[in-house]
Amino acid sequence: MGMDWPALLASWGPILLFIAVFIVFARMSGMRARAPSGRSMIELYELQLAEMKRNFAVLERIAVALESRAKVP
Repeated sequence: MGMDWPALLASWGPILLFIAVFIVFARMSGMRARAPSGRSMIELYELQLAEMKRNFAVLERIAVALESRAKVP
């Protein structure tokens, strides 16, 4: 009832090799992913983060203005 390792490796080897190659290529393409503009995904993320911070600052100023307007009357 022992395992026949060579037969097991021969049957599962190609599938495991395919999965390993898929993972390697997926990681490589993900690291060099570029937008149509030519910027990397990390650069786009940093630009989006900066824009979100600017939007938050503007919204914060609007909230303060509305709060001060509500207290005046």
